[in-house]
Amino acid sequence: MSSKVFSPLPINDQTCGWTQALPSRQPNATLQGEHTADFVIVGAGYTGLSAARKFAQLNPNAKVIIIDAQRAGEGASARNSGYLVDSTLNDGHMSDTGLQQYREKYALNKAGVDCVGQLVIDHKIDCDWDASGKFHATAVPAHESKLQRFSELLKELELTHRVISGTELNHRLGTSYYTQALWTAGGVMLQPAKLARAYIELLPDNVALYENSPVLTWRKQGMDFLVSTPMGQVKAPQLLMAVNGFMASAGLKRKRAFPLTLTASMTRSLNDAEYASIGSPKAWGLLSAQAMGATVRLTEDRRIMVRNTAEVWPSMNMSTRHLEQRKLIHLRGLKRRFPQLSDDIFDSCWSGITCISGNNGQVFDQLESKVLIAGCYNGGGIGLATLFGEQMAYLASGQTTDAIAMIQARPKPNTLPPQPLLSLGVRLRLIRDGIIARKEN
Repeated sequence: MSSKVFSPLPINDQTCGWTQALPSRQPNATLQGEHTADFVIVGAGYTGLSAARKFAQLNPNAKVIIIDAQRAGEGASARNSGYLVDSTLNDGHMSDTGLQQYREKYALNKAGVDCVGQLVIDHKIDCDWDASGKFHATAVPAHESKLQRFSELLKELELTHRVISGTELNHRLGTSYYTQALWTAGGVMLQPAKLARAYIELLPDNVALYENSPVLTWRKQGMDFLVSTPMGQVKAPQLLMAVNGFMASAGLKRKRAFPLTLTASMTRSLNDAEYASIGSPKAWGLLSAQAMGATVRLTEDRRIMVRNTAEVWPSMNMSTRHLEQRKLIHLRGLKRRFPQLSDDIFDSCWSGITCISGNNGQVFDQLESKVLIAGCYNGGGIGLATLFGEQMAYLASGQTTDAIAMIQARPKPNTLPPQPLLSLGVRLRLIRDGIIARKEN
């Protein structure tokens, strides 16, 4: 097997609001020299950290090495909106086939929620856990039918939810922008960077974490894998690629998974007067009923996060200049909902990479070369990434579980068109969805 070149490499901005809210952390050493291990993992996000932790627990005499191109846990894992969800918005496929598919999707998402929840309980993880559910909402009366159909589906599955509108909704959110919302139980809001930081701290002693060590090439040599960084190399019989949106960069799943670049901005903590001006509501998290509509959160510490852009970005990571342009888009969205807030209230803006497939299928696979690969969570990364990482550890240990069977029973990502048609098609779809959702942003 010839060497595969890893390109492009991740280059995260340093302006993520979730990470900035935490105390600074001294990164682990970079990989230098030649190393051997029983299991090497590329990518120290939720998936890679969960796989390393579980494999080390299952194989206490094994040596595990996990490598990250930058700081562990500060890529997509720390940059998402902090939603840990079981039910996802669906227009309401009420046929037996559609209902069963949604039931299976819900069961997998619920397993991910439970997986994270058990870790939080067992290890007393402080991640601002808020199990008050989530809202799906619309600002356009014509889109309310989508919420009504979703409500019918949830009734069929006997999942707790409630449709809210009018004064009650305005008071709950602190804004009159939305005409209707559907609240679902089971959703959890959390601080994603805190959770990622905790996953690092939970790594057992037989795991060696190397940071700021981008993988340049990787290849199969005999029965082993050779993973090379600028100053070091790891040789191991088992390799897990836990790089999610950078799968194509590693030469993997190019026809199955596709990266998108998202941006978000977050305000400073509202002062007492500002908080009172929006009605002093409890913390909430809201997803748009329309694709490409804004995701908005009010955190427990009175910060408001807005995410309303998704783009095909050639280099994937954005420059400071481009982030400032996106911040203006986020500000327009904020002012639509809270016009009384000042124009300079955002104190952070960042980009992040998500990974999607054409049919919402996830990647959980062992290729012919025996390389393991997991990712493509289609927006459900906190729960699914944690679950998939743990189950990859069982798979690498030669064990089977009910969760593995559940994952493998789900549809695989379908085949995507070749480039450049793929990028063009995604761009056109995003433009179309953006036009439809223009009043939801």
